[in-house]
Amino acid sequence: MKEEQMQEVQGVVSPGARVQTFSCKVKSLVSYNVYKVRMVEIAAPGFLPVEIGSEMEAVDVTDDFLNPAGDVPIGSIVIVSRTGSKYVFQKP
Repeated sequence: MKEEQMQEVQGVVSPGARVQTFSCKVKSLVSYNVYKVRMVEIAAPGFLPVEIGSEMEAVDVTDDFLNPAGDVPIGSIVIVSRTGSKYVFQKP
């Protein structure tokens, strides 16, 4: 009869969810304060950011939620965070 061996397993658990934050380039206005953005990788000084991934929608929380014409310049680089099921940012 074989003896059973017990193994000790260790792990680290973090309370709550981690916030995802990344840099993006504003590609276009969808409507009101919703924009199409695309992630960018910030390179070394003197080099332009490189676009990666596909476009996603993000909400500018500083735009007027009732104004159909957003005011974030297309091509701006913004910091986007995921909150719940939405991506949000604050204009520069």
